[in-house]
Amino acid sequence: MHLERAGIEAEKEKINNFEVAFQRILKFEKLTDRKKFRACIDLFEDTEYALISAFKFQLGYVGNKNFDFGEKNIRLYGILNAVYLQIYSIIELSKLLYYSSPKIIKSQFSALPIYKLRGIAGSHTVNFELDKDLLSKNKDVNRITSFRILQASLTRKGDRIVAIDENGISFKFDLIKELRKYVDLSTYHLINIIDHSIETLVKEKNDKLEFLQKKNEKILNMIDYNQIDENKKYFKEFEDRLNKIQK
Repeated sequence: MHLERAGIEAEKEKINNFEVAFQRILKFEKLTDRKKFRACIDLFEDTEYALISAFKFQLGYVGNKNFDFGEKNIRLYGILNAVYLQIYSIIELSKLLYYSSPKIIKSQFSALPIYKLRGIAGSHTVNFELDKDLLSKNKDVNRITSFRILQASLTRKGDRIVAIDENGISFKFDLIKELRKYVDLSTYHLINIIDHSIETLVKEKNDKLEFLQKKNEKILNMIDYNQIDENKKYFKEFEDRLNKIQK
């Protein structure tokens, strides 16, 4: 909506340089920032499909009997990378729209267990840097360490992912539990970024009301991730069938 509004206003001004007008209306620092803004939005939307799939099927649909053991790894890498990409799209949006401190936002996301899981299982598996708190509790260990994911723990539900490093330090993760924490934080920042952008960029009262109305519609129609778990439905249906047989 911001891009559409800015485009219409820039056209109305009849200025020779459309790009300059567009930049001024949205208060961007660079001429190319509108393209970065669009890229951030597209990136978030595209990766959201990956997260929806994660909530629906976790590391694989349990009803699928294809015995493709590699699927769990591919989905794990993809889900964790989708989270990482979304985080940095939010950080870039905050910079473009002058919302809060990007450093504070990054530190909040970095503190999430799923961010650590991404480092351990999806990017720095053989050169992971242990944090200061962990090092203070474990003397004489390697600061830069390597991890291995216990494949026996890697079920399609992803609820007990176990990682052990070369020092013997282990971590356990419940993928969906940690993903929910991420979604709560990302949603919080997205809503605040939207509110901030409406307040700082939209001048006309009627335009502001239109923006706020659209925002409220989006919030009301947000996906309830707890209701789309196809694996949970599968186990429930299996249990119901079993109960009928036993009766």
